Amino acid sequence: MQRRSATVYAVLFLVVAAGAYSLIGTAQQPDISVEGDTYTEDQTLTVGDRQYTVASIGDGEGTLAWTNESARYTATWENNTTTQLDNTTYRVLIPNESDPGEVTLRQQFNLSENTSTVTQDETRYVIVGEGDNRTLVPVDEYKRDQFGEPDTRTFAEGETVQYEGNETTVSNITADVATLAWTGTRTNEVGLAEGRNVTLGPTGDTQSFVPHFPEEGELLLSTQTAEYQQQLDAQADFDERIAGLWGVVILSGLTVAFLVMFAFLPNK
Repeated sequence: MQRRSATVYAVLFLVVAAGAYSLIGTAQQPDISVEGDTYTEDQTLTVGDRQYTVASIGDGEGTLAWTNESARYTATWENNTTTQLDNTTYRVLIPNESDPGEVTLRQQFNLSENTSTVTQDETRYVIVGEGDNRTLVPVDEYKRDQFGEPDTRTFAEGETVQYEGNETTVSNITADVATLAWTGTRTNEVGLAEGRNVTLGPTGDTQSFVPHFPEEGELLLSTQTAEYQQQLDAQADFDERIAGLWGVVILSGLTVAFLVMFAFLPNK
């Protein structure tokens, strides 16, 4: 009687496990279906007055690129450092004042590798001549004799200068650094990921999109961000239910195994 009852219960749990397993096999996860425009690599789209190019599409991610024609660039000249201007090396000199109004560039000359120098009393000298005819010449004096007077250029705050091929403004000068600023083109990239909302368009005229990658090499941009989230939640609910069904299958299988094991234990 004990084995007969165990067999009945085992069959019952096997039926439950089979039913749950069949549901797992036939159930289909709901798809993401939102309306929007589909793009492939190198295609363009316009949001507001800003044009984007689809730079790349990967596995659930992509990149948009757009060009800013008036991007702001900056560079700095730190006091007592060297900089290149018109293929010439200059030393940056800024007055030691709380609010200096100008910066001076003085041409920098470099001694040749075979020039010997020595420092005495914190002054650096060039050794000229040999043996008993050697003399010490201050480095600055030696450079003037060799190269002539250095070129000196002074720029006031707000003045323009040609720097690295750009018409550049000396926008600000402090006791430590002079800041240069200019405008030019810059390529910007916007990263995309499946389901992660992205804001596109120029400031003051933006629009939110949700990226979706329905097929390999395809990007869909939809403004139905709320609908996408609802469908994503539905997928999460589906996954939870499938996990629950797997739990039923596993527990039912374990129950059948224990029933059979206990049913065939020897009687004492």
